[in-house]
Amino acid sequence: MAISAVSSISAGDLVRLFRAPLVGSAGAAGSAPAVRRVESVPALRGRDDAEEKKDPARDESSRMLAQDPRRPESIVSDRLDSLRGEKSALERKQADRKGDRSAEVLSVISQLRSRDAEVRAHEAAHMAAGGRYVTGGATYSYQSGPDGGQYAVGGEVGIDTSPVPGDPQATVQKMRTIRAAALAPSDPSAADLSVAAATAQIEAAALAEIAQARSDAAPRQGLNVLA
Repeated sequence: MAISAVSSISAGDLVRLFRAPLVGSAGAAGSAPAVRRVESVPALRGRDDAEEKKDPARDESSRMLAQDPRRPESIVSDRLDSLRGEKSALERKQADRKGDRSAEVLSVISQLRSRDAEVRAHEAAHMAAGGRYVTGGATYSYQSGPDGGQYAVGGEVGIDTSPVPGDPQATVQKMRTIRAAALAPSDPSAADLSVAAATAQIEAAALAEIAQARSDAAPRQGLNVLA
């Protein structure tokens, strides 16, 4: 049918047909519809950089959601509870460390107080036994405690250990008193023992002097008896 339809068109019609404008003019009746200009469609670009870049938080959330069938609110709530637990554990650990430090400080202060009392009692014993031979009050060396207090950790008492001139008997009594003062504390120090040893030597010398005086006086007494 298409062939028979074409054969019925005259040569003039064909010419007019092929000369008909491809793009219809405005207002022309029966003209072909205007051909629209089609812009070239740009090639589809890849995904935005923001989409291409992986978001660790989003990936982690997606992973958690994929692994855990619970609702997102439950997952977030559990995570918050876990963080609160970690915080509480850290706070307890810090509190324990602080408590240990406080206990250590209290222990040091207790030891310093005990030493202070011991030193003062030691020097007090020297002074009480030394009596009039003590040359001055006790002097102390101090140590600062962690609480800022000053604690005596050492001390000494001056005492006169010189012999009594011309009186060996008085010297003997003096040395015995000084030796008693040196050994008066329950825990004499090395210095105390040294003083005690020195007084023993002075006392021995005084006793020797007394013995010599008695020996020298004996012949004279015998002569007096014979006369």
